[in-house]
Amino acid sequence: MSVVARMLAPLIMGAMATVGISTVASAQMNLRMSSQWTENTIGSQVDKWWAQEIEKRTGGKVKIKIFFEGALGKASENLTLIREGAIDLTAMSASYFPADLPLHTAPNSIPMAMAEVPQATQLIQRLLKEVPALDEEAKKNGMKALFFHHLNPYVLVCKPEIKGIADMKGKKLRTWGADMPRMAQAAGAVPVTLGLPELYESLSRGTVDCLPFSVDLMVNYKIFEVAKNVYDITLWLGPTNGNWISRKVWDKIPPEQQKIIEEVSREAANRDRDLTMEAAAKAVETLKSNGVKFHKFPDADKKAWKKSNPDFFADFIAAQEKAGRGDAARKMVQIWKEVVGG
Repeated sequence: MSVVARMLAPLIMGAMATVGISTVASAQMNLRMSSQWTENTIGSQVDKWWAQEIEKRTGGKVKIKIFFEGALGKASENLTLIREGAIDLTAMSASYFPADLPLHTAPNSIPMAMAEVPQATQLIQRLLKEVPALDEEAKKNGMKALFFHHLNPYVLVCKPEIKGIADMKGKKLRTWGADMPRMAQAAGAVPVTLGLPELYESLSRGTVDCLPFSVDLMVNYKIFEVAKNVYDITLWLGPTNGNWISRKVWDKIPPEQQKIIEEVSREAANRDRDLTMEAAAKAVETLKSNGVKFHKFPDADKKAWKKSNPDFFADFIAAQEKAGRGDAARKMVQIWKEVVGG
């Protein structure tokens, strides 16, 4: 090799390396996302906006195609699908996987522990920021959480008309996770675990008599056609399904694009919160026009039901203590009580 060639070699190699990096950084990523929800929910509309904004702000470098209503797999399969690389992202509820995502599951399943939608925003933002064990849990499952959605209060919706807690005895109540069934049992109801796609048919056939559901989702899933009684007792409220991305996929995304995705995700969470609350009033009018009756659940019975429940927070801490996550669980409960003022 000549002297000139030897002098130019490092420059040529450096240029080639730069070209290689530039090629990787400019490569387009076409990602597939599985959603457990129907396309007409507020959360799904936010997800579509979120995907469009990511594509726009990354200059088309990151494109996300969303498949709704379990088109890529059932809600109960999403964790396995993302672990195995069959999908790149998923909009799924952690409470479907309590054994794998116990810390994320708690806010998505502990009943009667929150009163207002904005509290859910504050809670999940603080948990993700102040409790590193949540990200560790997601990473262990091959994922990264991007943001979480909101739901309006899950009030009691029934096919038969009831007058209070005494009438809940023997009623079949739709539940999910590990805590909601115990809440049902505390009122004398029979818990029945069902997924979202099963609710309409189950009410129609009498597989369940009642379910916790929000007024806007009653419209989206046409539940008002098979259940006409709504009661003003909130059985569950909190951050709901998250948008998760495969950790392997995330690690391949250049830092500047990661930053854009995180920025859009923060905006999407706030947008989801605001649109969720706006949807409630409109839904009530729609339900009333379709013959749905709104009832007062006796205040004394509300208190009696809540008092009959197990101490969900204490049980959560105890279970996580056995698994070596006691400190994380205690911190979560501390933050939770600060947010709700209890």
